[in-house]
Amino acid sequence: MTNLKWKTELPQVCLSRKSLNVQLDCNPMLRTLLLFMLGILLTALLSNVVTVYVFHDVDADKIGHMNEAFVGLLAESVLFTLIVGSGVGILTLLGGYLLHLKGYRPRAKSGLYLGIGIILFQYPWDFAGRAVFPKFADTFLALYLILAIVVCAIILIHDSLRQMRLCQASGASHDS
Repeated sequence: MTNLKWKTELPQVCLSRKSLNVQLDCNPMLRTLLLFMLGILLTALLSNVVTVYVFHDVDADKIGHMNEAFVGLLAESVLFTLIVGSGVGILTLLGGYLLHLKGYRPRAKSGLYLGIGIILFQYPWDFAGRAVFPKFADTFLALYLILAIVVCAIILIHDSLRQMRLCQASGASHDS
């Protein structure tokens, strides 16, 4: 009879005067990407509620069917989150590999704030695209999707480089 031991680790909780910190043993890059996608999804959810139920900004065929319009926007938000999150994740991992950033990952808060910022900037981008180029509104949104992936990946890679420089600078100051 074999003796199997299951490794179960509970999150470590650190209590301090300022905040309650819960530290999970997790890949820092995965944590950043999950918070990035969570920021996109939760901000999109809030934005969809405001768009549909406050501004009544729905398609002509959905007028009077607000719940259907909300579900449609919610499905678009989930798809947008998955596309942008996977694209940013792949480009960030590729950039980290090419720039030899092994062990240096972006901060989790930067991923969360970046995810929130993407959605907050999307609505004005869409509004401006429809106002300036009404015939090319779909092309304008596709351009936003590509730019969002590339710019977010660049920002996260830059944050990883900053983390590397900070670690190297603190290591150099301790050596001398």
